[in-house]
Amino acid sequence: MKQSTRLSSAVFQLTPTRTRCDLIIIANDKKEKIASGLLNPFLAHLKTAQDQIAKGGYSILLEPETGSDATWFTKATLERFVRFVSTPEILERVYTIETEILQIEEAMAMQRRNDIGQSIVENHQIRPQGGSEGDKSVPHANEEKAIVLYTPGAPAPEANGSRLQEGNSKVQLLKVLDTRKAVLQKEQGMAFARAVAAGFDIDHMEALVSFAECFGAMRLMEACSRFMDLWNSKHETGQWLDIEASGALSNQSDFTAMNASCTILSDTPNKRDISNHMASDNNGKSCSTNNAGMIKSF
Repeated sequence: MKQSTRLSSAVFQLTPTRTRCDLIIIANDKKEKIASGLLNPFLAHLKTAQDQIAKGGYSILLEPETGSDATWFTKATLERFVRFVSTPEILERVYTIETEILQIEEAMAMQRRNDIGQSIVENHQIRPQGGSEGDKSVPHANEEKAIVLYTPGAPAPEANGSRLQEGNSKVQLLKVLDTRKAVLQKEQGMAFARAVAAGFDIDHMEALVSFAECFGAMRLMEACSRFMDLWNSKHETGQWLDIEASGALSNQSDFTAMNASCTILSDTPNKRDISNHMASDNNGKSCSTNNAGMIKSF
């Protein structure tokens, strides 16, 4: 079945224990299994699935409203949804890093504001040099403002050396924050490239949002919306363009390889998974496992 094939429906076929499932897509009276594994990850992401499982039964039906022009309901959209369920961080990481970058920028701005405020206070605390005795008898208005009242028990004014050391520490802090920001920006660009390579490029976000709205996949909808907002803002400033261009070829090859596989969601490998893995090896296909040990493609 082609990636662009428009589906009539998709069904989660449950096991007798209702803990595992096969995800089967249906189009033009043809069926194809695209995922298999634990049911709970899908329930956590789909409000429609939660509502149907509460009524009992051994199947969960995903079907757009009758008469709707659901051009987004394709095999590719379902596969991207499965990929998001298995590894939501692949799409959410971009925004998570952006949050940390904004926090660093706020800390740097606050530090600079504090430095400016402290400089103004110190300038006001410097008492201007007086002239003759006659001048001292009638203080100038600015001189009155420059008078600092002595408070018993107050710490003595810092020495010039201490102030210099404090200033150097603040400069070093700003340098550390600026370095961290640069590292995060680079990491964010790499996270964006990985998301694109996994099939979550901007051209497919609208289809995923439509899927999320139809079947109550709120986490997916939020992740897509934030990703699109960031993509627009970064491209306005010229960021990510080079990364997107360099990742285009890997995106095409990696996503094609993913589309040719069937995904299994599992907590720990079981006998069935192992037997499937051995069978795939005999057929000359490759098997890959992600870092979390949650997904197997064969």
